[in-house]
Amino acid sequence: MFQLPRALLWDHNAHFHPWLLRQVPQRCSRVLDVGCGTGALVRRLVERADFVDGLDVSAEMIDQASARTSATNVRWLRGDVLDADLHPEGYDAVTAVSSLHHMPLRPGLTRLASLLRPGGVLAVIGLYREESAADFAMAAASFPANAAVGAYLATRGRAGKPHDEGMPVQDANATFAEIRDAAGEVLPGAQVRRHLFWRHSLLWRKPGGR
Repeated sequence: MFQLPRALLWDHNAHFHPWLLRQVPQRCSRVLDVGCGTGALVRRLVERADFVDGLDVSAEMIDQASARTSATNVRWLRGDVLDADLHPEGYDAVTAVSSLHHMPLRPGLTRLASLLRPGGVLAVIGLYREESAADFAMAAASFPANAAVGAYLATRGRAGKPHDEGMPVQDANATFAEIRDAAGEVLPGAQVRRHLFWRHSLLWRKPGGR
């Protein structure tokens, strides 16, 4: 992938935080952020949840997240979401930013769904492997938009990728079509969409609840 000059780099994951926050109920009891990294999203989730669990496989990420966060309603957990010991009563919302592609796809989706209480929301921003004409068209549109946003943020002193240092990186293996098909099987009714900046979204509400 073509790389912008370092001065114009910016945080694609943080760009989608507002979308994720819009999916989470305005007030809820407990939220889980899977692959929390340095805790940027968690620090926004604590404003609307009584308790937030931030989970990451990287001890370095958990240490950084803890050091950067003063909120008292956060629990930082190191572990793999597939087998981590998480809250036994489940969560009102589960978020995941650029972490789904670190898991086996169907088992990952099944596990995320199982962590929700009835009526709970799963909101994912993920990466996918480009394969189709539609994938490449979206990627082509992303290049000039990426440069434009980077230049805009740089002029305001807001460029850079402050949350990336030490973060585990892995290429996506699943294509958009494979993610959409797996979601259709595991999470009936899930909404899966492509977005600019080489990301997809997945939104699903667990049946039940009020």
